[in-house]
Amino acid sequence: MSVYNRLSRAFFARETKTVARELLGKYLVRITEHGDMVGKIVEVEAYLGPRDKACHSYNWKRTKRTEVMYAKPGTLYVYLIYGMYHCLNVITEKEGMPCAVLIRQLSPIKGVALMKKNRQGKINKNNSNLLNGPGKLCQALNITKDLFNGKDSCSKDSLLFFAEGEIIDQDLIKLKKRVGIEYAQEDKDLLLRFTLSKG
Repeated sequence: MSVYNRLSRAFFARETKTVARELLGKYLVRITEHGDMVGKIVEVEAYLGPRDKACHSYNWKRTKRTEVMYAKPGTLYVYLIYGMYHCLNVITEKEGMPCAVLIRQLSPIKGVALMKKNRQGKINKNNSNLLNGPGKLCQALNITKDLFNGKDSCSKDSLLFFAEGEIIDQDLIKLKKRVGIEYAQEDKDLLLRFTLSKG
């Protein structure tokens, strides 16, 4: 694990939009007994906690599911959508301020054969649909709620963490509306999806 320069808690203990933008180009690393899997982060969404109607913790909502959002920055928040697809988030800002960044898309760097095996589905020849969605990347990297929800990605023992990646051209970052949050009223139009265009 020492070959990866793990991101520190200080990285995540900042304003959520800053963390989201700066996660682009960083690596998501999954350590397994079968080998390491690594993907470059190319798309994320920021969720701004109590003031964001699209966020699970809007208006300080606190349930069994959202309790992890109040944990220290760098904590992993993994939940199920539609009862079958996992989504990976990382907690941001100071402990007690329930904000997070959703990891939406990766570009494969290492461990592609293992990712494909985990996906168990039809993958394009160029692997373009291997990690192009939050549910797909969780399946490919074997990220589940049982394994990782509430775990500290900043711990040296964590088998799923964020690491320094590539220096990116800031001009390649595009801001867009978030996906699948029509219920969020006016907040559905906020430009809080950060994508890394191909240069």
